[in-house]
Amino acid sequence: MSKHAIVAIIIIIAGILGIFIFKLVAPMISKQFTYGTSDAKNIKGEVTIALDSWIGYFPFQSPVFKKLMRDNEYKVTIIDDEANYPLRMSRLKKGEIDFAVCTIDSYLLNGASEDFPGTIIAIIDESKGGDAMVAWKEKIDSIDKLKIVSDYRIAFTPASPSEHLLKAIGVHFGIDGLLNKKGKWRVETAGAEQAYKKLMKKEVDIAVIWEPHVTESLSNPEIVKLLGTEDTEKLIIDILLVNRPFSKDNPEVTGLLVAKFYETLRIYGEDPALLEEDIVRHTKMKADKITPMLKGVRWVGFQENVLWFGIDTGGTTYREELPVSIDSTIDILVGNNDFDKNPLPNEDPYTIINSSFIEQIYMEGVGATDTTTSDYENSLEKSFSTLTEEQWNRLKVVGSLKLRPITFSSGTEELDELGEMQLDIIVESIKHYPNFRIVVKGHTDARGDAKANLVLSQKRADAVKKYMTHYYTISENRIRAIGIGGAEPLPREEGESSRSYSDRLKRVEIYLVTAQL
Repeated sequence: MSKHAIVAIIIIIAGILGIFIFKLVAPMISKQFTYGTSDAKNIKGEVTIALDSWIGYFPFQSPVFKKLMRDNEYKVTIIDDEANYPLRMSRLKKGEIDFAVCTIDSYLLNGASEDFPGTIIAIIDESKGGDAMVAWKEKIDSIDKLKIVSDYRIAFTPASPSEHLLKAIGVHFGIDGLLNKKGKWRVETAGAEQAYKKLMKKEVDIAVIWEPHVTESLSNPEIVKLLGTEDTEKLIIDILLVNRPFSKDNPEVTGLLVAKFYETLRIYGEDPALLEEDIVRHTKMKADKITPMLKGVRWVGFQENVLWFGIDTGGTTYREELPVSIDSTIDILVGNNDFDKNPLPNEDPYTIINSSFIEQIYMEGVGATDTTTSDYENSLEKSFSTLTEEQWNRLKVVGSLKLRPITFSSGTEELDELGEMQLDIIVESIKHYPNFRIVVKGHTDARGDAKANLVLSQKRADAVKKYMTHYYTISENRIRAIGIGGAEPLPREEGESSRSYSDRLKRVEIYLVTAQL
């Protein structure tokens, strides 16, 4: 090849390279020029937050939050991935997004395969009526009916709070059918609206949906609410995650974002009309649709976050609610066979928690501007009024909790060690349902003297009540203990031995009841 040809090739390559560099650099120069000649010139950086359309996440998308961040020289970019949680966790892992919002259960389910790429730095909100299980009452009028009827069909949105509510009901109330991932009862839908429509067309017997469709469905007198999250506690919790490397490299920005989120809640808390106005403008929905949606979410303010993360305030010491809620959620997921065992590193909930940002805000006194009230309350210590026997009899059964072997020393009403351990597990379930009263029913087999059996069953029911009120300070007015003796035998299973059957008859059943269904 001649020298002139080589020179020509070099010139051509240089020209192509120059064009490529120009196309690459020109937009950057143009962007810098645009920013440099506008009010955007002082922007230090940009933060990205991945979320979806759940109303609890609105504060991050709000004009108030974006202005607060911009006033501090940061631009907020929202990425709505339409609840694609695997994608959200993948992007968080790759550093394509800085922050992600989701429920605790969604993070556990989808973060495990990505080695849990983020840490929890704030509690955002809790579903309080935003989600519910509703049904045609002619077919299913209580949760316990699901233990008897087998030909029901349930419409729900997979990988959503609706499905987690279903899982919790299956585990806490011992409904084996709901734990069957291949059950014919499953009717998966693309959102609550589709599930609602299937219910109204009677294509399904039950729907697990969220607002405004819960309110819409209950306008039909033939539809009953089996369980709504307004009667649950720390069951469906939304959290803010930060990419681990980002939080390490940008602690000031991370802390700023958390602080401005809670300032946003304070501003909207002081001006609810502004909140509704901004949501209507953002969603383009009518105000009458927004109202029930807002009633279904409870934002968790800064002061309550201090309690959730167990920050030392120098006063009364509270139990750290966040690790407890993580462990409780894992129990539900393991019970549904989503995991064989606790998926966290060393089974330690603290490996996905970073309390330093909430603590720093607290130490700097920024949280002192938070005027929102803390709704913190040990759900087991909630007070209940005294009821007459007639009033107790009028209460409706929500459902019986999973039957566990609450055992006693032979022939006595004294709880043995295994019986106490089983009661401890039951109480963990009861914590999630603070609004319901409790009925404890003691049973014996039918052998022996009927009157003696009745007395023994009452004493055993009383012993269970005493354990709950003494060790967990549950209000005595909340619990009713009843001895049934052998009057309500269970059906005998095919091929079951007499001894096995007799052992099953000696049981203690625990029901949740209410006057509000």
